[in-house]
Amino acid sequence: MTPSDRFKVTAVYEVMKMFSFHRVGVMDGPFYTAGAKNFFLELIQRDLDAGTYGWTVLLDRTVGSLADAISVADEVLARDSRINLMVLPEYMGMWVLCQFFLRDMLPPDYVWFVAAFGNWVNGVTAVVAETTECPCTATQLARVAGGLMISGRSPIQSTNDLHGLSGTRLSEISNYYNTACQQFGNGQGACDYVWTGYFYDGLWHLVSLLHTYLIEQNHSAAELGTASSRSALYELSLQQDYVGLTGRVRQFNSIEPTTVPPSDGDRDGVQLIRQITGGTGNEFSELAYRTGDGVWWLRDLQWSPFDNSKVVACSTGVCSLGDAFVPTDRINQCPAGSVFSVQLGCVDCGVGRYATAGMTECDPCDVGTFANQTGRASCHPCTAGSFNNVLGAEGCELCGQGFFANETEATDCAKCPIGQYGPQKGLAECFECPPGRTTGFSGAVDQEACQCQGELYQGRCITCAFNTRYEAGQCLPCSEGLRCDGSSTAEVDPGYYTDPSAPFDVYKCLPQEFCVGGSPGACAGGREGIPCTQCPEGQAWAAGACEDCTPLSLAGWLTAGLAGALAIPALYYMMNMKQTAKATTMLATSCALAMTISMLQNVGIVGYISFSWPSELQWMFDLMSLFTLDLQAVGFDCVSSSPVASYHMTAAMLPCALLWLIVCSLLSKVLPTQWQFESAKVVSTLGQFVQVSFTIYSKVALSPMMCYTHPNGKSGMLEHNGIFCFESAEHTPMFLAGLGLLCGMVGFYALAIWATIVAPSKASGGNIWFLTATKFLLFRFRSDYWWFGTFMLPRGLMLSLSIVAAGDSPYVQ
Repeated sequence: MTPSDRFKVTAVYEVMKMFSFHRVGVMDGPFYTAGAKNFFLELIQRDLDAGTYGWTVLLDRTVGSLADAISVADEVLARDSRINLMVLPEYMGMWVLCQFFLRDMLPPDYVWFVAAFGNWVNGVTAVVAETTECPCTATQLARVAGGLMISGRSPIQSTNDLHGLSGTRLSEISNYYNTACQQFGNGQGACDYVWTGYFYDGLWHLVSLLHTYLIEQNHSAAELGTASSRSALYELSLQQDYVGLTGRVRQFNSIEPTTVPPSDGDRDGVQLIRQITGGTGNEFSELAYRTGDGVWWLRDLQWSPFDNSKVVACSTGVCSLGDAFVPTDRINQCPAGSVFSVQLGCVDCGVGRYATAGMTECDPCDVGTFANQTGRASCHPCTAGSFNNVLGAEGCELCGQGFFANETEATDCAKCPIGQYGPQKGLAECFECPPGRTTGFSGAVDQEACQCQGELYQGRCITCAFNTRYEAGQCLPCSEGLRCDGSSTAEVDPGYYTDPSAPFDVYKCLPQEFCVGGSPGACAGGREGIPCTQCPEGQAWAAGACEDCTPLSLAGWLTAGLAGALAIPALYYMMNMKQTAKATTMLATSCALAMTISMLQNVGIVGYISFSWPSELQWMFDLMSLFTLDLQAVGFDCVSSSPVASYHMTAAMLPCALLWLIVCSLLSKVLPTQWQFESAKVVSTLGQFVQVSFTIYSKVALSPMMCYTHPNGKSGMLEHNGIFCFESAEHTPMFLAGLGLLCGMVGFYALAIWATIVAPSKASGGNIWFLTATKFLLFRFRSDYWWFGTFMLPRGLMLSLSIVAAGDSPYVQ
């Protein structure tokens, strides 16, 4: 009873898994080899179904002729099948190996396993070499077969185990057989170490079955051959499970084992693995035994006897794989431009695709690139002037007329920008229009689209540079307050104004927020005039916009005038109350009030300095405008929109107040004595009024002379930007009124100086009337500093004069 031939492939299957080979090729030959090959494929399928190990069968072929051997070799090469099992007799195996040699498919790049049929014995290469089917020499066959592993039946085992049927030790049987072989034919007889063990076990197997059936079960020999005997013998065979000369024996693979440990298979005999490592005539060496307990290695595994570095250390019985060389079951990587196919090996990428070394799939060329040949490692970039916007392109398209692409790998083309044109396809850059000309649109296709970029003047195209403007055939510098782009128009900066009829005649606005800039004629809050000087008739400036006047607006001014008329005589009585040796509360209050008013007036005048004050301070100066008698700031436009009338009214307030006090003095004569005005006290009160308002009326007097220069060269009043100094008709009456008022202020100061000079002598002479009349000038100071009030009086005039002297230089002011 011999083991099934399919057990020849079991050892190969286990060794392949041990070395993690996953991709294999399989080939068989005559019909009697098909069972072994099919069992190998069955083992592979079991792993795949269980998901325990991944296999790929690259080819499954049958060799029956030289043509088949040639075809198989071509397919192994094409499919890059590096690990192959040949279930072939020795002569057909050598046919195939010769074809492998002719294609330079040598170990260790290619590894051959053989499930032995026929006579795979020493001298096989010489026997088959240089025949019709195998034109290779024995040396060539040895070269290509170096490292080849053959799995076949095992010789008799020599161990201390007892044979399961005969009861004799295996070592004794082996020694007896070896002795008998030496004596047979005087040592010249033929002994088969491989087959003898199987014959011995088989005979004992049949004897055991017959002994049990005939002797132990008491059947007669006449019953042999009957249906009942065949059934009984079959059942007995199922129980046969014993140690034989070549391993455990059991007849049928499909029946569950009945022994512990079980025998796996109908005859789990020891398989001998040999390897071709020697020269011609002595090719084979024993490599390992395969038993039910696994593979027991006898020596180091040599993948190629021609390269001593390609080995696996296995001589201890177990292979050490840590630092060992193990062939790969496929090429490490396909060359650039190709990828691996299970069916075809390394296959070139098609047009429109590429692969770098080691890629598993060909990728399509990215947009902007192309591949117009097979086997590309990279894609060509689209050249400048061309593009594509699809994956896997075989070429690029030229940019159309009016378009360009100035970079490689472009995915689209851009239109020629304004000022350029594209007269032909495939441009990397568009053509520039002639100097001074441009196109009115992008994507122009010819030079005729280039029109004059600037202005046409007497047939010439004039193009002005940035920050200049065109006017009457000339390029002029951009004025202060304008933003020019070389055209005949300009944008106005915030804080400046131009009239639509003269868009380059620039005025500077004070305060700047009245002029919003942008287009000529633009004013904030509905203001009008040049430059944004006033609200329309019937409106006044309030809360950042012009608002309609109401009847209460005029009534308010009338009420204010009436209140002022009543306040003047009241102030006379308040300021001329009976004095004591000590400072009264009224005196202290009046002094503090006078100082506060003086301070507010000074701050208000500082606000007239032509700085662009921060918004955090501007509100304060706007509030102080009340103390500088800026009537527009408190809605005087509802009474009169004329700046001349407003100025004259402001200038007349102090003279009118003084005149009214004199009138009240005369009218007081009709009153009881205690209420009648005294002349000396009237003079003192008049002086007090002028002294308190000296700073502000110095500013009022000098206002027509406070001028600053507009960018267009005109000089405008600080308070009334639209009135041009010594040019506008309105300026003359205002200037004369201011000059008269200034003369009055100077005259008052001259009187103050005179009074200060003569005060000591008048005091020593006991001139009570003089001392009472000059009390406003002297009484607040110590007698040794009686002159201090007169000394400080012109400081307000000096503040205003600084603005007059340097109207365009705020830092000087």
